[in-house]
Order: sequence, then structure tokens, then C-alpha cells
Amino acid sequence: MFPDHPVVRNMECTRHPDGKEPRYPRCPYCNAETDTVYSDEVNVQVCPECILTVNAWEEPACLPEDD
Repeated sequence: MFPDHPVVRNMECTRHPDGKEPRYPRCPYCNAETDTVYSDEVNVQVCPECILTVNAWEEPACLPEDD
């Protein structure tokens, strides 16, 4: 009996032809795997898990000062 081809062995053991798990995109801030990264005007990039939703009516920085 002939041994399996290395690609077949790798696929059986790891489900990847080269035996290595593929690289997945990660958030540069928290290092979580992600499909989406948001970037602001100064090119700070974060994933949806890093974004904190704040009510603008309760955030003083969002309300302009009266002149």
C-alpha cells in the first residue's frame, strides 16, 4: 500500500493543504479576529468590538457651548 500524498495527510490532520492554518485579519487595537475594521481621519483602526456607543445628548463634548 502506498502512503498518502502529503497534501492529503495535511488535509486530514489540519484541513489545510499546506498543513498551516491560514492567517485571519485581526484588529490592530485589541488583536481580535475580525472581518471589519473602522478607521478615523487620523487612521486609527479598530474593530466593531472596540467601538463604544455613546448617547450624544449625554456627551458634553457633543453639545456646543453657548456664546
